[in-house]
Amino acid sequence: MNDEPGVDVLEDRPELKSAAEAVLAVDEETDGWDFDDVPVDSGQFGELVSEGIVEKTDGKYHVADPRAVRAVLDGGTPNATSQQGTSFANSVSSLTSVEFEPRAVGLLVAALAVVFVSRVYVVGSIYRGDDIVLSGNDPYFYRYHVEQIAAEAGGAADFGALSTMAGGLTNGEPLMVATLWWVASLFGGSVEAIGNVLAWYPVVSALVSAVLLYALALRVTNDRRVGLASMLFLAFIPGHAFRTSLGFADHHAFDYPWLGLTALALVILLTTDVDRASFRRVELWLAAGGLGLGLGGQVLAWEAGPLLILPVGLAVTGKTILDVAADRSSLLTNAPVIAGTTFGAVLAWGTHSVAGWQTALVASTPALLTAGVLGVSLTAEAVRSVDGTARQLAGLDVGLGLLGFLVLRFGLPEQWATLQGRLDTLFRSDSIAEVYGLFNAESFGFLLLFGFTLILALPAMGWGVQRAREGSPGWLVASSYAWFLFALAAIQVRFVGELATFAALFTGVAFVWVASWIDLARPLSVDSGRDVVDVALPDGRTLGALVVLFLLFGGFGMLQVPVKTSQVVTEDGTYEAATAIETNAAERELEYTENYVLSAWGRNRVYNYFVNGESESYAYARSNFPQFVNSESPESVYDRYSDRVGYVVTTDGPDVPAETLYGRLHDAMGSRNGDLDGLGHFQPVYASESGSHKAFALVPGATVRGTAAANTTVTVTADVTVSGTSFEYERQTTTNATGAFAVTVANPGIYTVAAPGSENRTVEVSETAVYDGANVTAG
Repeated sequence: MNDEPGVDVLEDRPELKSAAEAVLAVDEETDGWDFDDVPVDSGQFGELVSEGIVEKTDGKYHVADPRAVRAVLDGGTPNATSQQGTSFANSVSSLTSVEFEPRAVGLLVAALAVVFVSRVYVVGSIYRGDDIVLSGNDPYFYRYHVEQIAAEAGGAADFGALSTMAGGLTNGEPLMVATLWWVASLFGGSVEAIGNVLAWYPVVSALVSAVLLYALALRVTNDRRVGLASMLFLAFIPGHAFRTSLGFADHHAFDYPWLGLTALALVILLTTDVDRASFRRVELWLAAGGLGLGLGGQVLAWEAGPLLILPVGLAVTGKTILDVAADRSSLLTNAPVIAGTTFGAVLAWGTHSVAGWQTALVASTPALLTAGVLGVSLTAEAVRSVDGTARQLAGLDVGLGLLGFLVLRFGLPEQWATLQGRLDTLFRSDSIAEVYGLFNAESFGFLLLFGFTLILALPAMGWGVQRAREGSPGWLVASSYAWFLFALAAIQVRFVGELATFAALFTGVAFVWVASWIDLARPLSVDSGRDVVDVALPDGRTLGALVVLFLLFGGFGMLQVPVKTSQVVTEDGTYEAATAIETNAAERELEYTENYVLSAWGRNRVYNYFVNGESESYAYARSNFPQFVNSESPESVYDRYSDRVGYVVTTDGPDVPAETLYGRLHDAMGSRNGDLDGLGHFQPVYASESGSHKAFALVPGATVRGTAAANTTVTVTADVTVSGTSFEYERQTTTNATGAFAVTVANPGIYTVAAPGSENRTVEVSETAVYDGANVTAG
């Protein structure tokens, strides 16, 4: 195959010019054709092939560069690869099969707009006055650490500040935190800039992932319709939409672009016909660089990143089997892949060595992948040299894999123990929702996180495997990623977002196939040549039918996107409780840990970020909140926790006994309730309008003292207003044998003191008395 189409020969050969015109006319109408399909004699056709104007891929002919040929035929200058070389834009276009035509760009922008709107419609819940209220709980962990680094840094060039990164981060998500800090530093590095960067980075991730998906779909299918449909389905996959929604600055969104880049680069490398002459092509090495960058970024972005690069090994192993079946040299065709994985290994291990990011095991996985890719390529070469079959190579690969497993299991006990620990984490089961399996009967994740897209994608994924077996490397890569990530998501739904990209791709394939089956579109393209099936603008009736079909495929997902997103958006009650506590703590001039907020762990970081800025961990809340609120001894709880806890938040939840501290606080606001006495050390500072969220300050309380008839009941009551709503706060006590009484109250106000046989008295209790634990005498 010629490396560069010799279209310039057409200018000097009129007879070839007319032949090229005839061939191009057929090429524009047909996605792959035979010699018998074109009205050209064999001599002229042979010259078109020898000059590289016509190429043969997967048994079908096509024009190598239709735009360049058309330019010459129209009297212009070829705009494809020329003898002077290529521009970067042309290299990118050749790499991705994305040609920058106005209509194509317009449709791409429109699809991106859909993705954008589906991620940012919650803007009113994120930007509240002067506050940027991130969604979820974990984003405040990253917000805390980015702010800590920014406080130490002198600017975007001060990379030494990254040395302050906590150990849990350096072995967890170091690249993500470093990137967010650096980008925020470009905007000044202020707390506000950090908040904005964290709020918007998931949306940027969604848009980048969508573009990479579009390019991946075009490279695999050469059908722009599949690319656009895939983007639209990605927009409405709930499990991806909420993880990339505005404000949800969790670490998963950071993984998606690396995953898309790696898959796209691998498809480009494995679908490119590689020979020694092609090693001079810039595009090939750009793709190898993209593969290395994707692998290195994936591993440095997340400690579980090594799981996400395993499909590369699966795809390359499958490609060597196809190579043997086609009598190709795997070592030659996989050379750019080996170069790319080597680059990724250098990036990962070099960063680990210099900055200490990730454990040695995690950082070494790209190197292990490189060794694996080289190993399977050499194995394929050996089998091919002795005229072995593809089936024999597959059996040998399985045998060598089992041998490697046994060596790891019995020969490397330390590494085996580390791997077991990782697997225990992967297969763990606890109260965190993201560790449930995709098909868990309690969560219905396959439906609520995907809508119908996964159900529709699975048959297409099976068809993709068949296409891969028939010799298509592009489908081999897409299928390897899709099925592997499907298996991970079946174990834990935390991998749903990673699977979403490939589920969207196969759902796009299924959509176009169904549309063509019911005569709403042209047949689906499945070749991996350069000719791209463009999008023809349908008439109004056909467009309406396509919209209905899309709603059948993706409508349930569209309904679930706002549902799933609303589950991570910070509720009004949570935010208002946090700001109310913040105001109360500021008025009292409390410092950490005096203003620590104890709550259910799922929102604990939110409260503490706004109140005291210490949102690194929820471990204390997770360990202590249940026994705190379930205690039936309020005095002992106060004595035990008052030195560590300043506030407690209660929310609507399952029914609990009224005698527990939770019942007395959430149901009765700390007041006497039937036979249950009121509380003297828990002052309500916030109550939402619906009553779903309530916050209480732990206070010493003021002690009201006085006298009445001996051995009688004394009741003290006051009207207390919290968040604009008033309620009667009541406490009771009994006088002693001399008639003295003492009762502790948690709220300031004017109290009525009532006792049998005595006139009602009033006494004013100040805030100072409540906060200082002072005595107040009832006259």
